Amino acid sequence: MTTGTKEHEYVLGRDYLSSARLNLQHYLWVEELGYHVHPSIPLKPGAKVADVATGTGVWMIDLAHRHPDVSFHGFDVDLAQAPPPEWLPANAKLDVMDLLKPISDEFAGQFDVVHTRLLMCVISENPAPILENLMKLLKPGGYLQWGEMDHPTHRFEKSKPEHSIEWLQQAGEFPSTLRTEDTRMDARWVSQLAEYYKKGGLEVVADEHKYRGSSHLAFYCDPAFMVWEEWRSKMAPKDAAKYGEILTNAKKEVQDAKRGVSINMEIRTVVGRKPE
Repeated sequence: MTTGTKEHEYVLGRDYLSSARLNLQHYLWVEELGYHVHPSIPLKPGAKVADVATGTGVWMIDLAHRHPDVSFHGFDVDLAQAPPPEWLPANAKLDVMDLLKPISDEFAGQFDVVHTRLLMCVISENPAPILENLMKLLKPGGYLQWGEMDHPTHRFEKSKPEHSIEWLQQAGEFPSTLRTEDTRMDARWVSQLAEYYKKGGLEVVADEHKYRGSSHLAFYCDPAFMVWEEWRSKMAPKDAAKYGEILTNAKKEVQDAKRGVSINMEIRTVVGRKPE
């Protein structure tokens, strides 16, 4: 198989810049939506919460400080971006978990709430196998909260009609032109996530999607460029060179517009409840 990225690799990075980008995305995400845990999910004292694909652990750590009477457990295939155990809140811990492999009996049916976010760079076309694993972590009656950026809904916005977005559009769309069997650059399953919940046996409690408000668009453009640079680092040399030229021109467009141009796309949040 030939793609624009190296086969079977995580398409983004895990270095300090990637960690900074994840943390920035988190705070912009929470500020935009107004919550860490969706209002439909009861977070009661004594509850056990799993944060799957925890990354830097920032979602879990934020909540652990706010809810000292709740236990939090972060999981990721690679914990290189997360803090050491000694720096975690007393009610939080971390473990390695590969979502593409069967769930350990140790964790099956142990959690009242499972949270995951931004798996679009992991899942190619079918989220059902990973959804099945996430459901196995839940207790009967437990809740799954899954958040994604819905890339096929992306659009380009400008604060003034005269601003150019020609290169910015190419920056946002070039990676998806390289895909063959690898569809992670333009995940089409996100908009259908609620249907996958239903097929998997979850009751859909919420299925919400919204574009970012204009007050956050200038900020959001920064992590967008960081993602694009990470994608470029995984491309074949010829594609990386071409994309580098596109990104250079797109950055100039942003500067010329005094940060008045940006990509935008819908944030989708789906909450499901496991039957009792």
